[in-house]
Amino acid sequence: MTKNLLRLKLLGSPSVFLNQEEVFFPFAKINALLYYLHINGAVNREEIAGILWENKDNQTAKKNLRNTIYQANKLLGGEWIVAPNRTVLSLNPECAIESDVELFMNHPAEHLSLYQGDFLKGFYLKDSEGFDYWVSKMRARYEQLYIKACYQQLETEKDQLDLEEAERNLRRLISIDEFDEKNYHLLMKLYQDHDRPGKVIETYYKLVNILDKELGISPTEPIQQLYHEVLAKDRSERKTKQFLRNTDHFFGRVNEIKRLESYFSKVIETQEARALVLVGGTGIGKRTVTRQVLANQTKYFQIVMAECFKEEMKAELQPWRGLLDGLGDLVIQHQILSISQWQVILESYFPILTSGTSGLQLDAGKLAQLVVDILQKISKKKALIVLIEDCHWMDKASVAVLEQVMNHLTGYPVAFVLTKHLSTPSYLEHFFNHLLVRNKLGFIKLQPLNFKDSAAYLQAQTGQLAMSEARLEDIYRVSQGIPFFLSEYAEQLLRGEKFYPLTPAIKAKLSLKLDYLSSQEEELVDYLACFRAPASVSLLARLLGLPMEEVVEITEEFGQKQLLMEEEQGEELVVRFSQELLRIYAYERLSLAKKRMLHHQIAQGMEDQLGDSLQHAQLLNEIAYHYKMSKQPIKSLEYELHYLEATLQFHHELFPIYSREFGFIEKTDDSNQSAVLDQFDRIRREIEGLERKHQNHKDFQLLVLRFLYLEGRYAIRTGDYQQGMDNIQQVIISAKELQQMDFLLEGYRQMIYYCIQTENIPEMRYYTELALDASVQANNHEAIAINLRLKGLYHLMIGDEEQSLHHLYQSIDCFSLTASLRSKYSIQIAAALDYLAEIEQIRGNFTASLAHQKEAIKLTENKTAEPSIFAFYISLGMTYYQLKDYEQAERIFLKAKTALKSLSFPWKETQLEVYLALIGYEKRDYQPMLDLLRKKDSLISRYGNPRDKGLIYYLMAVIKYGLLTGNLQGAGFEVLLDQDFDTYYETAKSQLNPYRDRHQLKELENLRQNLSQALNAR
Repeated sequence: MTKNLLRLKLLGSPSVFLNQEEVFFPFAKINALLYYLHINGAVNREEIAGILWENKDNQTAKKNLRNTIYQANKLLGGEWIVAPNRTVLSLNPECAIESDVELFMNHPAEHLSLYQGDFLKGFYLKDSEGFDYWVSKMRARYEQLYIKACYQQLETEKDQLDLEEAERNLRRLISIDEFDEKNYHLLMKLYQDHDRPGKVIETYYKLVNILDKELGISPTEPIQQLYHEVLAKDRSERKTKQFLRNTDHFFGRVNEIKRLESYFSKVIETQEARALVLVGGTGIGKRTVTRQVLANQTKYFQIVMAECFKEEMKAELQPWRGLLDGLGDLVIQHQILSISQWQVILESYFPILTSGTSGLQLDAGKLAQLVVDILQKISKKKALIVLIEDCHWMDKASVAVLEQVMNHLTGYPVAFVLTKHLSTPSYLEHFFNHLLVRNKLGFIKLQPLNFKDSAAYLQAQTGQLAMSEARLEDIYRVSQGIPFFLSEYAEQLLRGEKFYPLTPAIKAKLSLKLDYLSSQEEELVDYLACFRAPASVSLLARLLGLPMEEVVEITEEFGQKQLLMEEEQGEELVVRFSQELLRIYAYERLSLAKKRMLHHQIAQGMEDQLGDSLQHAQLLNEIAYHYKMSKQPIKSLEYELHYLEATLQFHHELFPIYSREFGFIEKTDDSNQSAVLDQFDRIRREIEGLERKHQNHKDFQLLVLRFLYLEGRYAIRTGDYQQGMDNIQQVIISAKELQQMDFLLEGYRQMIYYCIQTENIPEMRYYTELALDASVQANNHEAIAINLRLKGLYHLMIGDEEQSLHHLYQSIDCFSLTASLRSKYSIQIAAALDYLAEIEQIRGNFTASLAHQKEAIKLTENKTAEPSIFAFYISLGMTYYQLKDYEQAERIFLKAKTALKSLSFPWKETQLEVYLALIGYEKRDYQPMLDLLRKKDSLISRYGNPRDKGLIYYLMAVIKYGLLTGNLQGAGFEVLLDQDFDTYYETAKSQLNPYRDRHQLKELENLRQNLSQALNAR
């Protein structure tokens, strides 16, 4: 039969268990008897009776004791309480009895968990002072044993303590004596060792409150020191986490990250203090890159940081306050100094850093030495990163301290990281140079993202959100690849908003850049904001009414602050905002009235700068823009037409009236021609928009007349003859109505150019006579001379060489009255000489022809921007060809061909190509001929010039003759020339001019006769 087990739980609230089942007695003195007997063993009957019933007489007490024994044994079902003799009572040694007290007493440190509270906690006997005294005595005994065992365990097992058990035991110790600071200290140390700073702080303040409330005292120095150590570490870690929190939206910068990581590795490897500076403009991502890398360095480095502010530059040593806060936390955390010692040092030696009191003198050397000592001690514990953000705002004294620290900090793993804007104060530059000389400094310059990386950056932040190429280009143009701006626009896109460059965050950042400007600086910024292109410094000086020296001084200061950028455009010094967004922001903050006023003033200033010349093409365009923005559409239209004329004039007529210094060379790409057509369309729409309001104003009518003239001239030059003729006829009619002789003469001249291009001889006679008569009537000597040359050309076209010579020499004489006239109209003189050379060439006087052509080239040799000179070279090459000097001719033609690539509508291009092909024929180099035959249709259709077509068919007849006679074989000509010889002969003969092309026509006749004779001979 299983032996019954009686188990007593006495530590804490008492209870009795029989075979795992709790037993409840009818009155408490049964429990008291069992507890007393178990703790004391055998006891005297009278003793226990007196304790339990001390207010009863001896007889009654004994009777009650017998009854209690009986009830206990009865309820427990056995003889658990026995009397070895008449005077002694004890628990039956034959019965199985155990208790928590017994286990705890045998091995207290191993059974601390059994101590659930005071001995017989909550157990009470009425009118039993003796029992209560005994309980109190035993409670104190077990409590002291528990306390001793707890301390023993904490000491012997400190490296392998179970946190929960140790915490529970220490809390029980505190509950035992809530004024014993030792237990609080142990509990706080336990929490500190297990990295639970919140619990340390909670325990500390619980103690503070108890001591203050009950005793009016503060915790002891060791407890306060431990608290401050934990608080410092927690504060340091929270600062680091807070600093590193914004690393979600990071993209690219792989090379920069590698360099930073390499830098930190080198500091660890060499155990030497070094410095690295990250340089970049506003929003470029200096902080983001720094955070990204430092987030991965916390395992190897401690981090202290300080941020410098522009507003605090006058507050001496302000950055060191932030750094010393961080260093102080590490000093206390690593138990290098106590909090009180640290405070004493700061307050005693550096009151300016703790109190912020101004006017106190600081010993920078002493501060530097303190920092060096601290850095040495801290970095021995763990390598250290000292981060100083926006160091360009550091005051001079702070930089001086930093320099001394770097000078004396050797042999310790301290990595200084500084972020800096593009501008640098001179004293900071000196510090950097000092470190560079000692090979202790490196730089990483962050560049804006390129278009491809910017697009990828946006895509990374917006996910699958679709963006058009145009939207991406707009964002890139405005953001200039700066990550901060790109992030703002990504958020804008995610919100589904329309693209707007100035988000609130961007405005706030840009506003800081334009703070604290003087009135003159503010005025310069306002003017510059109105420019869409870089602004001339000389123009800004005139607008501001300041001497050039003062404006240069302002722009230099702005340049140092990276607000403006200086550039050179030719001989002109210009400035612009360093960031496009800065210009947009500066412009947006202007009122509408001020915008109009400033644009008007700028337009007028540019007009003064322009003077009488209308050939500064880009300047004309800018004047048009500023008048448009000042809401003066007529003035804007006027300068748009000036600009249009300046960009087209030289290249859309064979010989410009006179050489002008400024303009630009049109390129041959289709996009440029498309831009010209777009410009015409845009101006036409503007005219239509202004017509209702201004159609009766003469100024507007003259502008419309001018537009029609420019459009018509362009159309004629590009081969759109119908459009060109319609426009020029309107010009002639309107010029007569408005009595505008200059436009009338220009209209006639354009009609003559049309006749030249189309070989329309009857019309040319009519318009040359009209033009010459009108020039004489207007007494316009320039027009008379030009029209004499054109009249001479007409006579050349009809074969009247004498009349042609007469008019051409008259034209030259008109332009040669004075040396200045001859220089001004050198191109017109050269054009007449070119026609004279052609006459001599026709006559076979090649020496005279060469002389005229070389003189023409000499007159224009300093005007290489003029397309006319290429026509003179082509004529020269043709003369050498006639002289059979093919090498010289080819050299000249190839030079001209290279130059013609810069022009959209090169004059004499067909003649050039044909003669190069003919030279190839003579040299048995057939590729030029094949190339020309493949593009002949394009050359013929470009201008619709009969002579061009005639020359090409002349070449085809020559090649066909060679094929038929066996002089030319293979090379794929048969496929390209599948017509008979007579077809090419007849076409060439019908299209060539019978007078100007007599050599080619004579050659064709000879070829035909030779071919006929050869066929008859067969």
